[in-house]
Amino acid sequence: MNQRSVVVADSIEAGSFQTEAIRGVFEARQERSRRSRDAFIESGIAMLNEMRFTDLKVSDVARHCGRSVGSFYKRFEDKEAFFRALQASTVARDRKIIERRLDPERLNGLAPGAVLDEMIDTLADIFSSEVRGVLRESLLRILEPEDGWAPMRKSGKDVQQRIVDRLKTAYPGKSPTETERKLRFCYQITVGVLQNDLVNDFHAFSTADRSIRAALKAAVADHMASDSSY
Repeated sequence: MNQRSVVVADSIEAGSFQTEAIRGVFEARQERSRRSRDAFIESGIAMLNEMRFTDLKVSDVARHCGRSVGSFYKRFEDKEAFFRALQASTVARDRKIIERRLDPERLNGLAPGAVLDEMIDTLADIFSSEVRGVLRESLLRILEPEDGWAPMRKSGKDVQQRIVDRLKTAYPGKSPTETERKLRFCYQITVGVLQNDLVNDFHAFSTADRSIRAALKAAVADHMASDSSY
């Protein structure tokens, strides 16, 4: 298995998200149809860890999950609809992780430094999970009219707000406004580094060997302790 494709234990089972509202994804009313739809999605997620979406062929996805090409087109209007379904599954998995690990009650029981460490570990786990390939393809579409990163950005705003709500009054000597600004910059640093890691395998620090986590934690801790207003 590709080292990048390690499965995060917090991820949720396929099918525990709604596809009916996704443009180009046909409603699956029967359990058999839902299982077939989910099999295609799971195969797509796995295969994108090894190739680009432009190189992904419907026939290969069908072969990978033991279904037919005809079965694919009964569930997805085209490849782009299929990609939107992959994104929906990715967001649902990530939301499950965020809801559990960054739950406000859980964060309230952690010291400020531990909260920031958990934010970094949670995001790094997501970016190096089995949906890494879908995240990469979504990021590479960020400048397209449909903005491929939009679904992930929405989850990111929620992560930011959870951290801000927990820590904005946790630093004596700093106003809540100043602290919030610094926290949001810490989030931006973290996501920016992880996004770069998605598309560039030639850095000294990487999610593949977890070295990037220690570096990010040190950088964020130093920034929060600094006198900088940013």
